Amino acid sequence: MRRFLTLGFLLILALPAGITFSGCYRNPAGNYCNGLGYGLKNTDVYAITLQPETTGISMAFGQTRQITAPTAVTCKNAPASVPGYTYGTTNNRLVDISPAGNMCAGTWNRNSGGGIADYTICNYPSPLPNSGGIPYSVAYITASAASVTSNPVAVYVHAQVSSITLVGPQQCLSQGQLAVLDAQACYSNKGQQYLLCAPSSVTQSASPSLACQLPLVNGSRIKLSTVPSCSSSIGTLSYTAGTGAIASINPITNQITAEQPGTTAITASVAGSGSAAGYFSTCPPKSISITLNGSTSATVTQGVQQNLVTQVFDTNTAPPPNGCGAQGCPINGLVLDYQSTNPLDITVSSGGAVGALFPGSADVYALCQPGSCNPTPINQVGLYGTGLGVSSNPVAITTPGTASSYIWYSAPGYSQYFVPVSLLNGTVGSTVRIPYVPNSMVMDRTGNSLYFGSSHELMIFSTTSSTLSKQDPSVPGVVLAVAPNNSLVLINDRTRNVFYLYNPNGTISSTFGGLGVSAEWTPDSKTLYVTDSAGLGGSHTDTLYVFNANTGWTTYPLPNSSGSRGALDCAAKISNYGYGSCQDLAIMVPSVGAYLSGNTTIAHTWCPEGNAAAYKNMIFYPGPNDLVPAGDSVNVETDVVAATNDGSHILGATLAGGGILLSDIGVKIPTDASGSSNCLPPGANQPSPGPGGPLSPLLLSHNDHQGQINVAATSVNQIVTSPAPVTGGTSVAAETLSFITYNGTTAGAKLPYYTQSTQGISLNSGFGTIGTIAFAGSTASSITAPVAGAFSPDNTLFFVSTSGDNLIHYIDTTTLTDTQQINLNLPACAPGSDPDCLVTKPISGSVPATAIAVKPRGTT
Repeated sequence: MRRFLTLGFLLILALPAGITFSGCYRNPAGNYCNGLGYGLKNTDVYAITLQPETTGISMAFGQTRQITAPTAVTCKNAPASVPGYTYGTTNNRLVDISPAGNMCAGTWNRNSGGGIADYTICNYPSPLPNSGGIPYSVAYITASAASVTSNPVAVYVHAQVSSITLVGPQQCLSQGQLAVLDAQACYSNKGQQYLLCAPSSVTQSASPSLACQLPLVNGSRIKLSTVPSCSSSIGTLSYTAGTGAIASINPITNQITAEQPGTTAITASVAGSGSAAGYFSTCPPKSISITLNGSTSATVTQGVQQNLVTQVFDTNTAPPPNGCGAQGCPINGLVLDYQSTNPLDITVSSGGAVGALFPGSADVYALCQPGSCNPTPINQVGLYGTGLGVSSNPVAITTPGTASSYIWYSAPGYSQYFVPVSLLNGTVGSTVRIPYVPNSMVMDRTGNSLYFGSSHELMIFSTTSSTLSKQDPSVPGVVLAVAPNNSLVLINDRTRNVFYLYNPNGTISSTFGGLGVSAEWTPDSKTLYVTDSAGLGGSHTDTLYVFNANTGWTTYPLPNSSGSRGALDCAAKISNYGYGSCQDLAIMVPSVGAYLSGNTTIAHTWCPEGNAAAYKNMIFYPGPNDLVPAGDSVNVETDVVAATNDGSHILGATLAGGGILLSDIGVKIPTDASGSSNCLPPGANQPSPGPGGPLSPLLLSHNDHQGQINVAATSVNQIVTSPAPVTGGTSVAAETLSFITYNGTTAGAKLPYYTQSTQGISLNSGFGTIGTIAFAGSTASSITAPVAGAFSPDNTLFFVSTSGDNLIHYIDTTTLTDTQQINLNLPACAPGSDPDCLVTKPISGSVPATAIAVKPRGTT
């Protein structure tokens, strides 16, 4: 060990004396912002930012608010460490700040005693600020640390805002247009509202509209010109749109951008106070134009989907740059309801894609319907034209070929069975027993379910298997109508006098008190019309009920509905096999209103009557009893009515002259050059109604022609119109065809038919052709009446049930001949076996079918 120590010592002595050691050393100048070794260091506080930098802070007297934590940075823009801040104010009697950064719009308590901690009570400023008679003032606050002071932030101190009223824009804006929101604000003093601030558009207006009265100074009103703007007196207001799809708001600039048509509420807030400030409207559609392959008529083959081309223009017909001229500004991304008049054969999707499931024909339309399109709060309906419906022109679709059919026959009130028939193989299916005697049968227009009503329960059968899929005793009553999209079923409980809107999933969507005898949905499933007739006696009244998905239930009185023959005629309509009603109705295509039968045939249209944004005095479905649309009444008596699918005819029939009097009422729906229909004031460039402006109910033009049908009828049951629109093709005769069914007691009855004039859909087209078809078969001489009928969806056959022989006859719509007869053998229910059984005397044989449902099926 001693040797190693000696060796080490010798090595050290042997090292050259000139060697030095080198390594890292410190450069003091590199730690300073200027790099020169003096001044502010890289880690020191260089700048402090206090928010909000531009908008300032708004506080009402006595309010408190914690300052937003300041941010400190170094000269390298890196976060700087600050152990604490000192806060300053330019007026500590207006804005006081605690050491912790809690602001008071007034002064904090200090040294209060009694155990009350400092900075816990904010006292109003004393004296209260008064700027020209208006209680407001402004102070500036800062935050300091390490000898650095932040930017000043304005604090607007003012009386508590009691209400805010939006100022402009005074018209709707087209999609994509911008406007800057501004408002008037009021404050309350001794129960009175006084103006606190307003924009220059109000204070400098020759005829200002003030949200509240001007303040008093020494008993006199201050000058309007001295009222400050809100941004300079109470700070920046914050705005929020109730429906973001209609308008978007930039929270920094308060610019509002028009998005989709409609009206939305705008709320405004400042200093913790908020209120509904007003409304903003994006201009609604004025016209909707649709085409397929560049035309308004087209052929679509099965399995090939084709897309409609839709163009929508709004009501902003002002010259550029504020508008787009006479045509209006284009609207993109609109949510439209596309509908087909024959959805079983020809479908149209929510995006406008047309598809063909089976051969047939249909008209398709595009509708802008509130609330999915052009919505508005209920109290603002009509404002600048928002909240109103707009319909496009029709496009006639034809799918060539021939389809077969599934058919279901029943006799509500007279049989506890129904019979399915498949036309493809021509065989009559086995009778299907229903749990209870039904009082009604309705198939949804999607063809999925058969709904049977009874006083016991609702019974639902699948059309696929003709088997019972659901029983629901919570909704007993008569099934009056099913929404075309199968979303709701209308059931009338005539024991409790209640309408049920029933979801097929088993829940009740809505109830409403009343009784009804006839009902029909609009094709878009958004509006339901229900009629009742006092002619039935009891609690029945002459009333129209309307349910709308947006406005709910409303009721309207109807004129006497039982015709000149009185209540006995009304009762006769339902005495024979339970068919018919005392108040019939028909929905115009494309669902612009409903026509109702009676001494006078009247229309209730979808365009409301009254003044825009005046909900209390508005009539949503006006008729001829109201002030304006007297032209929507037709002085023609009808027992039953039906709409043709071309949208231009209402057919009506009534007993007269020992037979049936048929009326062909030509209807002209007001349209623009594109063929679309809306509820805006007439005239190409008329302004849309502002607040309080008059609305224009739809004024329909009519002519009517009448002809006598010589049959021995005791009551009229139906007018069944062709499911095909008039296209002018080779089958135009079948497309214009309608059949009339009735009750009767005289053997040898025939089937009446009517074909519209070949002038098509012209309002001035003349009366068409009336004729009768003789029934065929070995029992034809025993037929007393054609009691019910239905077209095949492809329009090639008409299925008609007859009393006397109780058979079903197949009528060829091209040759107008009876080509086949089948026997259903529907067993009669036993008297007294069920409260819904209307048979008064035992019937040993069968009864005729009085309810028919038809669904297409493929031929392969």
